[in-house]
Amino acid sequence: MRFYIKSCCHDWQKNGRLCSTQNYDYEVKESIFMKRGFTLAEVLLTLAIIGIVAALTIPAVITKATRDQYVVALRKAYNTLKAVEREAIREQGEMKYWDWKNDNTDFDRYYKPYFDILKECINYDKGCFALEYYDLNGSPSNEDLNSNIRRRFITPDGIAYSYRTHRNAKRQGEFIVDINGKNGINTFGRDTFVFDLFRLEGIKPSGAYDIDNTILESYEVDANCAMDGISTPTVPAGHYCAAKVLAEGAMNY
Repeated sequence: MRFYIKSCCHDWQKNGRLCSTQNYDYEVKESIFMKRGFTLAEVLLTLAIIGIVAALTIPAVITKATRDQYVVALRKAYNTLKAVEREAIREQGEMKYWDWKNDNTDFDRYYKPYFDILKECINYDKGCFALEYYDLNGSPSNEDLNSNIRRRFITPDGIAYSYRTHRNAKRQGEFIVDINGKNGINTFGRDTFVFDLFRLEGIKPSGAYDIDNTILESYEVDANCAMDGISTPTVPAGHYCAAKVLAEGAMNY
């Protein structure tokens, strides 16, 4: 692109020479005045890159958000269990004086009256829990949460509870809690957790203590709470995760 700019000066004598009108020819490159646009190929390449980045990051963001919700629900379930227990102690005295039996009547007498129960599943009613559950390492769980040997119910917040007496020297039984009921991935250590009931100390999240009420080593808990979690004949993968999640406030596995 060529621009012509006319520069004029009046006739007057300068150094013995006459200044006359002159034309100055300025050639300016077009790129200074006009910005080049993107080609179709460049636009498509940019969109492809954005798509790849989104595909890599969005699932991770969603997964973290979901697990954060699990942590909040787990804490709520634990608070509910402890609130029920405190109310039972307030009305029925210290736990060391409770008349513990070797069946689920302990739950019926000391815990059930203080739960706000929306739905109770009796006998072979399978409406409280999913039909299949999984250990943290992906193996099918051997736990039948719909078994009629358990007390099963759902609270108004949608959390499902299952209790059974599982007595030894110090432990009386266990609660298994599915924090989103039948919905979800139904996996121990993710949305399904275990709480132990000890006759003197009450309810504790599994992973804090062994079934004989001895403190577990951290490496034992970490090994159990991993994607390739180690299962033992007595503790399947993911069953120790409740204490770890509550202590750390996150699912760091």
